Amino acid sequence: MNEVTRKKLDFDSIANHVSGFCLSDMGRDKLVTAEPLHDRSWLETELQRVLELRLFIEEGLPLPFSSLPDTRPVLRKLEMIDSSLDPFELLAVHDLLLASAQLRKFLFRNRETYPAVNGLTIQLWLEKSLQYAIMRAVDGQGRVRDTASDGLLAIRADLSSGRARLRTKMERLQKRCQANGWLMEDTVAMKNGKLVLGLKVEYRYKLPGFIQDYSQTGQTVFIEPAETLEMSNRIQELEIDERREIERILRELSSLVGEELENIRHNQSLMAVFDSLYARARFAADTSSVLPSLSEGRLLRIVRGFNPWLLVTHRKKGRQVFPLDMELSGAERALVISGPNAGGKSVAMKTVGLLCCMLQHGYLVPCSESSVFPLFDGIHIEIGDEQSIENDLSTFSSHLEQVRGILVLATSRSLVLIDELCSGTDVEEGGAIARAVIEELLARGSTLFVTTHLGSLKAYAHEREGAVNGAMEFDRESLSPSFRFLKGLPGSSFAFAMVRRMGFGDDFLRTAERFLHGKTADLDGVLDDLRAVLEENRRLKGSLERERAELAEEGRRLRKTADEIDRRHLSMKTERARELRREIEEAKKAIREIVREVREHPEREAVEKGRRKLDLHKKELLKEEAVARQETTGVPEGDAAPRKGDLVRVLSTRTTGEVVALQEKEATVQCGAFRLTTSLENLEKISRRGAKELSRDDQARHSGGGWSSRVGSLESTTLDLRGMTGDEAVSAIERFIDRLILNRMRQGTIIHGKGSGALRRRVSVCLKQHPAVREFRIGDWAEGGSGVTIIEL
Repeated sequence: MNEVTRKKLDFDSIANHVSGFCLSDMGRDKLVTAEPLHDRSWLETELQRVLELRLFIEEGLPLPFSSLPDTRPVLRKLEMIDSSLDPFELLAVHDLLLASAQLRKFLFRNRETYPAVNGLTIQLWLEKSLQYAIMRAVDGQGRVRDTASDGLLAIRADLSSGRARLRTKMERLQKRCQANGWLMEDTVAMKNGKLVLGLKVEYRYKLPGFIQDYSQTGQTVFIEPAETLEMSNRIQELEIDERREIERILRELSSLVGEELENIRHNQSLMAVFDSLYARARFAADTSSVLPSLSEGRLLRIVRGFNPWLLVTHRKKGRQVFPLDMELSGAERALVISGPNAGGKSVAMKTVGLLCCMLQHGYLVPCSESSVFPLFDGIHIEIGDEQSIENDLSTFSSHLEQVRGILVLATSRSLVLIDELCSGTDVEEGGAIARAVIEELLARGSTLFVTTHLGSLKAYAHEREGAVNGAMEFDRESLSPSFRFLKGLPGSSFAFAMVRRMGFGDDFLRTAERFLHGKTADLDGVLDDLRAVLEENRRLKGSLERERAELAEEGRRLRKTADEIDRRHLSMKTERARELRREIEEAKKAIREIVREVREHPEREAVEKGRRKLDLHKKELLKEEAVARQETTGVPEGDAAPRKGDLVRVLSTRTTGEVVALQEKEATVQCGAFRLTTSLENLEKISRRGAKELSRDDQARHSGGGWSSRVGSLESTTLDLRGMTGDEAVSAIERFIDRLILNRMRQGTIIHGKGSGALRRRVSVCLKQHPAVREFRIGDWAEGGSGVTIIEL
């Protein structure tokens, strides 16, 4: 992408603004010189890293290092022969290596939360010995430590004692001169690196020594006493030795750094990349930017997309920025936007270009997460009416020169943006040239956005396959733009309406209308009629879609109601079968009593007759039980005894499971994740269908009485998912959307919190796949920010 395009889209302004969030100059340079990414996998990885860092920032976490120096000049210096680093340059290398180690360790510990960023920082070179060597020799203020070497320690010890002796000698001489009244100043001074005494000029020969300086008035002479000369020379020799030892230490450390130059340069490069990622993440958090979907084809859908540069500039001025909603399907490759001046045509076109440009440079963009962007191999733009004075070109000539350059470069994967195509010349000729330009770009397969006032171009877009009209909505009454994009509808310039509103007289307007070409007037009338028809169709389509959704929901509700009736009917049958079993048990008990009486009184015929009746009744009840069991469980009577591998119902716990082992009168049943052992009498064999029906029956009973109580009532249009797992959240979202649809609510709020962002991403995937969700977006600042998602049905 060339510099002109970056400048006209305001991308350079965005990059310069975002560079202010960087921690180092090398990060800033990396950011502003970055090239767009055309490889999908690389781009997705880059965007995911920015997204993870945005979540890191929103959690309020600090970076694990306090500073990030720019080490590029230091490493360039080391590339020179016989060069060595000063203490501050060594400290810069140390701070870079320390920051690299801290960042790598921190992100590795949190690799599950920030996997994409960890994939970058795990490549950092870990080093400890060089850091230790530098800090052992240099302190935080850039001074070489006494302990940097044994030689330096001994030299500084001698220097310290020598300076102490010299100071003592000077103080004695001072007291003697003071007693004699020779001193002009009662302190020991420093002149030309020597300790001196300030004597009155008339006593300058009283003290043997060397004159080092005079005062400005000439009344004071500064003398270095001869008695201290030997001490001073010794100190000077030690200072020279100290400088030589320090130089040796610095050369040695510089050599160690030079041996690891490639590794340090590797860390420098990765840390610059991280710095640029972190700056983009801070900008994303500042503008509530998100990661939209990347289209495999040509689909371009922008939902609540804001111009990022307007967000930055208008915030300072307290002005409102309006969102853009726009969509081009894969078959629609050219959009002709028309409408009045200052209606937002150019802003809408530049917003599309800037969002696409930022996305391919690894920026998150301020729009809804339901937005979809294709990838382009280049963005070409012609906007404005700048004349080329150097080449003596008019406005129209300059415009054509830019268009010709676009035609040379555009490919089937290019995005082309042209403002006021061929509007600076004769209307008919300009319209013909404009159509030829569009035809050429359509033939190449480019994606094209054009703004225009030319009526012929609007008619062309209406008729040409692959092209579509679009307009920026305008209030006829107030003659003010609403900045809402209307697809499939050509716009009007509203020139006469503006003239009338600005106070021109009726006679003037009638005169102007007489000069208006008849076809043009007719075209404006047709556009007004078409606009009304399209608006009515859009309203009817929306009404039809709502009714269709309501019918679908009603059908689903009826199906669920029928299922509920079936389940209840089955439950009633099951309960009846249990009652029959209880009656049978009572009958058996009665039989046992009769048998006992018969044994006690075998001669009684009445007892024998009662016994026969009970036997007959028992057979009838057993027959009814068999029929009921087959209806409820699907298992024939003759197959009632459970065997290994059979599905059974545990009567005492109302649970179902599979028989995994059999003993004499007991069985082991696998019920989900646990096993239980119970008597065979406590088991009831069932079919797989019966197990599913009974499971649904239990779930309905546990949830409070069936579907109508679970789905039919809507206590709130807000769903709180905090604390749930991903699977729990998906199930809760589906039930929440069902309740919204049933109660004819078109908007809802899902609270998932900020946290690591895993739950929010799971919510986003679920909403993208749900057929009833028309769009969704992260909440505004007043709605809860990135901790909530707003859904539209």
